[in-house]
Parts: sequence; structure tokens; C-alpha cells
Amino acid sequence: MRHLFVIRHGDHNWEDLSNRGRDQIEKIAEEIKAIVGEIHNGHYLLSSTVPRAEQSAQIIAKAFGLEVFDKDERPWTSRGDDLYQKELEAIDGMIAPHKDKYDIVTIVTHYEVVGSYPLHVVKTLFGKDESIRRPEKGEGVHLDIEARTYQLLPRD
Repeated sequence: MRHLFVIRHGDHNWEDLSNRGRDQIEKIAEEIKAIVGEIHNGHYLLSSTVPRAEQSAQIIAKAFGLEVFDKDERPWTSRGDDLYQKELEAIDGMIAPHKDKYDIVTIVTHYEVVGSYPLHVVKTLFGKDESIRRPEKGEGVHLDIEARTYQLLPRD
């Protein structure tokens, strides 16, 4: 894994993406493509099972020509709070089988995960104890694993 993207689903009308939400995720998908370029060794895409996240993941999958992506209920807690250590480690476990196989790993998720998981990666993999602004709907964090850097998406 060279690039990890943790993306918060787009704006929605409760369960389904709104037109604005689809536009937000289409922009994110184009940014991901611009960051990783044309030459890469595959893309693993994981989505929460909540419809607005699945719909967001479908847009990203289409942009990359992916026919399928994994869905799991664990990248969403519905508590509206930061994740517990065991939940962070569970996400580590979900992507671990794919990090040596794919250059790109993308998780499409919700408020709790997009606020907690990038911080966990920065601390555990980059050895930094920093704060990252929690992305809003239709935003995300790009973690460049090789360079040990991160940036918020969409970029201005």
C-alpha cells in the first residue's frame, strides 16, 4: 500500500446521496486519480454498508473501473464519537490482507472513522502525534504511506 484514502461519504438525503453528494464524490474520485496517476498496482476499495457510503464507493469504483468492492459494517459506529482502540485495530485488520497486494487502499466511511482512523495511521505508521481537521461530508484524507505525509481532500 502506497496510498491510503479515508473518505467520508457525500452529502445525503438521510440514506441516499444527494446530487451535491454525488458531485462531491466525483470530485474526490478525480483527485484520487490525479494523485496516484495511471500506473499503479491495483486498488482495494472498502465501504461501510450504509447506503450513502456504498453509493459513494460506487462512484469511486466506477472512476477506477472496479467492478466490485468490499462492504463491511465495522467502518461505522453510529455513536458520533471517536473510535475506541479495538475499533481502530479492527480497521487495521480489515485492510491488512490487502496492503501488500494493492498500491491504493480506499475506505469510504463516516464521521467517526474519518475523524479517528487517519490520526491512528499518522501516529502508528508515521510516528507523529498531530491533529488533523475532521473531514466534512464529501471530503477525506490522503495518507501517503511512503512519504509519511497526509493531506485533506479535496485540495484547494
